[in-house]
Amino acid sequence: MFSELLFRGLAPRPTSLYDIFMSFTRCDRHLIPQKLLRWYSFHKRDLPWRRTDDPYKIWISEIMLQQTQVATVIPYYQRWTRHFPTLASLARARSSEVLRYWAGLGYYRRARMLHRAAILIQKALKGKIPRTAEALRTLPGIGRYTAGAIASIAFGEKTPVLDGNVIRILTRIFGVKQSVDRPSTLDKLWELAASLLPENAPGDMNQALMELGATLCFPGNPKCPQCPVRTLCVAHKKKKESFFPVRSKKERYEKIKMAALVLQDDKGKVWIEKQREHDRWGGLWMFPFWESKKGMFKEIGKDLRRRTTLLLTLRHAYTRYRITLEVYKAQIPERDGRFRSLKRRHGRWVSVRKTGSLAFPAPHRRIAASLLAENL
Repeated sequence: MFSELLFRGLAPRPTSLYDIFMSFTRCDRHLIPQKLLRWYSFHKRDLPWRRTDDPYKIWISEIMLQQTQVATVIPYYQRWTRHFPTLASLARARSSEVLRYWAGLGYYRRARMLHRAAILIQKALKGKIPRTAEALRTLPGIGRYTAGAIASIAFGEKTPVLDGNVIRILTRIFGVKQSVDRPSTLDKLWELAASLLPENAPGDMNQALMELGATLCFPGNPKCPQCPVRTLCVAHKKKKESFFPVRSKKERYEKIKMAALVLQDDKGKVWIEKQREHDRWGGLWMFPFWESKKGMFKEIGKDLRRRTTLLLTLRHAYTRYRITLEVYKAQIPERDGRFRSLKRRHGRWVSVRKTGSLAFPAPHRRIAASLLAENL
């Protein structure tokens, strides 16, 4: 095989990424899907969205799985499909209801775009989900990867997918030394992913690649002895799996400290605020929060500051940020007039028990859960 000759240095080394791709695919492309599909048929995980051919439910799973682990998604998917069993039921729902059933999954823009797309399909397309990746990409919240996944799995379209897992697998198998930070490299990886698709069951092939990345071909400590394509993998042959994919820039995280305040009155009610639709957490409820503890103390004034004590410290991640949230608590007389002078908007007083039924982002859900445990 050309790949063997290339590895042993007995064949001319191709000068471009395109030549490498084409050289490998001519010799090995029939073996890779064959081995992967056979492995997938025996080893795929039993996931709820794999038990249905309903395009709506497949779509829901793909949106939920963006930047979220499978184990986290499963209970949300099950709860969501019970409450919104059809596209029509989702399109009829209020945004607050949609966010309540998404609360805790994070990246709330996904839920808002999903709702908008459902309304658009129901009104403009008579409730029919588009069957091609090209048409799916015209909908809110659906990019190239998600469109390919839905179209191939739900409708059998021969169209590729390329996410972090697939990038890692392809760069390892083919020994791609070009940086995946370059658009030109990604373009060629899309072409390569497409060239591996069989005429029949392209959705299974796409899922096999994703399954391999999720269960064996890990970023660190991959389980190569169990991999069905290890004999074809350049990175494995050279014992350099951890070198792929190649990146030209190191990902950096920004550390941020923020502050939140739990205001509780004499009747045990707490003050919460609904975020405006165009804000990052639009439509969700949150406890008052500030970019810094200094900013919070400056706004609340000396009288309220004297009553404030540290309740808990939370840590969470959001895209490239690593956030430490210091949560403070202050007991105040019912409807304290001085709090109104802080000019906070879109808020209300609610009992601690009621916070459990409202849509909060994950860190503020943890605050509410702490308060509920304390009250109980």
